[in-house]
Amino acid sequence: MTTANREQWLQNAIAELRPFFDLHSKPLPLAVKVACGLPSNAKRNGAIGECWADTTSSDGSFNVFISPTLDDPMQVIEVLVHELCHATAGAMNHGVNFQRVAESMHLMPIGTGSAPWKSTKGTLNFDKTYGAILKSLGEYPHGAISLSTHKKQGTRMLLAVCPSCNFKIRLTHHWAAKGLPTCGSHDGMGNVCNDNFILA
Repeated sequence: MTTANREQWLQNAIAELRPFFDLHSKPLPLAVKVACGLPSNAKRNGAIGECWADTTSSDGSFNVFISPTLDDPMQVIEVLVHELCHATAGAMNHGVNFQRVAESMHLMPIGTGSAPWKSTKGTLNFDKTYGAILKSLGEYPHGAISLSTHKKQGTRMLLAVCPSCNFKIRLTHHWAAKGLPTCGSHDGMGNVCNDNFILA
């Protein structure tokens, strides 16, 4: 199976995974949306997946996000299964309900401290159980992004100069588009420049 985009790949994966949740009497809700997108706490704690409860959306759907830093299909489906476990009844945290369904779906805890289930990976049986699904899904149509190389773009300021007195100012594209101002600088002898700025 070849999919045109990553969201369709993820939706197809959910459809293939539903019977496995049913098998363990932990059915997935009908309304589950999924997208490749940064979890809300990705930069703070490195989260690579997130599930938002149905109570947080206006249409009553669960919303799952898979980090765009991932492009390995096996890791993507491991994270997807983890987040779908949260969408089952009473499992929005990493407590007993979550742990039971996660174990039955062949996940194991790899987190540290008091919340080992906050991070999981597939057990030895994970690949055996879901390998056929991965094969049927084909390549995950996404190239991983690197958060470490992302730089926030600052506001690009334009340089404007008065052609008469060479006085310089900087202004944004927004204000430049409204029209460049008149200079108005003083030469120290009471003379005021009335020329219009031009972009340098």
